[in-house]
Amino acid sequence: MKQLSAKNQHWRLCIALVGFFSFVFHTSAQEISQQVASPTQESAESVDSQDDTSTFNPLSAESWMQRLVENTQNSAFEIIFVVSANQRETMPYMWRRGVMPNQSPIEQLSLLNGPGFEQVAHMGRLSIFEPGYAPYSVQGSHVQGPIPQAFIYEGFDLSAAYDVLLMGRNRVSARMAQQIRVISKDKTRFSYHLWLDEQTGLLLKLDMYDLDGSLLEQIQVTQLTVSQSVNQVFSNFSVDQLPQVSTSNAQSSRELLWQAGYLPVGMRVLKQDVHRIQRTGQMTEYMLLSDGLVDVSVYVMNANEAFQEDLAVATGSHAVISKTDGRVQVTVVGEIPVVTAEKIAESIVIVDNQDD
Repeated sequence: MKQLSAKNQHWRLCIALVGFFSFVFHTSAQEISQQVASPTQESAESVDSQDDTSTFNPLSAESWMQRLVENTQNSAFEIIFVVSANQRETMPYMWRRGVMPNQSPIEQLSLLNGPGFEQVAHMGRLSIFEPGYAPYSVQGSHVQGPIPQAFIYEGFDLSAAYDVLLMGRNRVSARMAQQIRVISKDKTRFSYHLWLDEQTGLLLKLDMYDLDGSLLEQIQVTQLTVSQSVNQVFSNFSVDQLPQVSTSNAQSSRELLWQAGYLPVGMRVLKQDVHRIQRTGQMTEYMLLSDGLVDVSVYVMNANEAFQEDLAVATGSHAVISKTDGRVQVTVVGEIPVVTAEKIAESIVIVDNQDD
C-alpha cells in the first residue's frame, strides 16, 4: 500500500476520507484541570446503596470494572470532561444521565465548544444533532462518546483479548481512585489506564497509549455531580419531538463472498450485511469486528466508486486504511493502530469463485 505523501492535495483527501469513514464507523457500530466536585450526601448514599457488597471484591480488577458498569447505568449524574490529544484541540463535553418522569432512562451528550453537537438516547433511539445536517435518529440504547462503550455500558468479558490488572490507589483531582490497566494480549491494539472514583465507582480519568507506550489520548473529568436532582433537567424534555429512526439504511443479510484472513487475538465477526451508506447512497458490503472493547468496521465496495489512491492514515486514535485492487475497494476503520488496520485490510480474501 502506498503511504500518504506530504502534498496538500493528498492531505485534503486524507481529511475527507477520515471524516467520512469516522462518521460511518460510529453510526454502523451502534445497533476537564479543575477539582472534581464532591458528590452531595444524597448522591453518596444513592451510589453506595447500589453497590452489592456481597459480590464486590476490592482486590479484583474485574469487580472494579463491573462496579463501573453498574453504577454508570444505575446512577443519575452530570459529568463534565475534556478530551485532549497531541496536535488536537482540547474538547469539553457534558454528559448527563437520568430518568424521565415515567422512569424511562435517558442520556444526553453535548460538545461544549463550537456551533454545537448533541446526542440524546431514549428508549432504544439515539438522536443526533450536528451542524450542517438535518437531525436524525438511529437505533441505539446509549450515546456514542469518546469513552469506550465496553467500559461504561456492556461490561464484556475482555479476558480473551486483554489483560485487566489492578494497579493500586492514587489521587485524581483530589479524590481517591483505583487504578486499572487494560493491555492487549498480542500487542496489536492500544492499552488503557483507568482511574475509578472509590466513592461513586464512576470514571475519573482515562489514558490511552499507543504501541510504543506513548500517551495518545486522555479523558479527564473536571466536574462530577451524582444526584437524583439531575432528573429535574429531563422533567420538561420533549422526547416526542425527537426525530424518528431512519429507515434508509435497509440491510440485506447474506453471507459475504470474502473474509478477513487475519484477526487480532480475541477479535471476532459480530455481523455482516449489505447496506446503503446514509450520506452518500453508496452500496457497500460490511463486516463488523469486535473484541468486546474495540469495534472495527470493514467495507468492500465497487472500485468505480472508490477514492483515487490507497491510503493509510490516522487521526488521533482512529485509523483508516483504504486499498483498491482495481475491482473493489477495501476500507478498514476503527480505534486501532494503523499497522493493525493495514494487516486486516491486506488479509481480505475472496472465498467464492464468483465475480464481485
